[in-house]
Amino acid sequence: MTARNAPARVDLIAGVFVVILGMAGLVESLRMPRFEARGIDPNTAPGVTPGLISAALLIFGLTLTLRAIRGGGTGSGITIHAWDRGAVLRTALTISLALLYGMLLFGSLPFVPVTAAFIFAFVVATELANPDRALSVPALLAGAAALALAAAFGIQLIFEEIFLVRLPG
Repeated sequence: MTARNAPARVDLIAGVFVVILGMAGLVESLRMPRFEARGIDPNTAPGVTPGLISAALLIFGLTLTLRAIRGGGTGSGITIHAWDRGAVLRTALTISLALLYGMLLFGSLPFVPVTAAFIFAFVVATELANPDRALSVPALLAGAAALALAAAFGIQLIFEEIFLVRLPG
């Protein structure tokens, strides 16, 4: 495999994986109960949101797969071979913080403070690891705090009022 076609091969593998993931999610969301016998609004059935997300994954996976088959792409972008130390650090921080949030914190503590803390820590950590950061530390902390609070309360509002999903806490 040459360096020139390596991104297309990675796109093909990733695209096929995302297509399979999207199809599996779509099939399983269609198998979820619809509660038609109870007269429940079909838009509030448990499979609606996972079905929409799975359909989007399926479309994006197909797009990526077809682009890879055609040998497409823009020819620009970052491949895993070109990652610098900062990109690797930001990726490791992202994975670590997401695992900490998902496995240890979410569900065991109230949603809004845990989510706000996760978003704040994520923004601050990844920005401090970014060598091209333009914000001063006080501006970064203030912006991260505002974003974290707005996002945590906004996510709670959307899930509880629109999707009718109770969140922990």
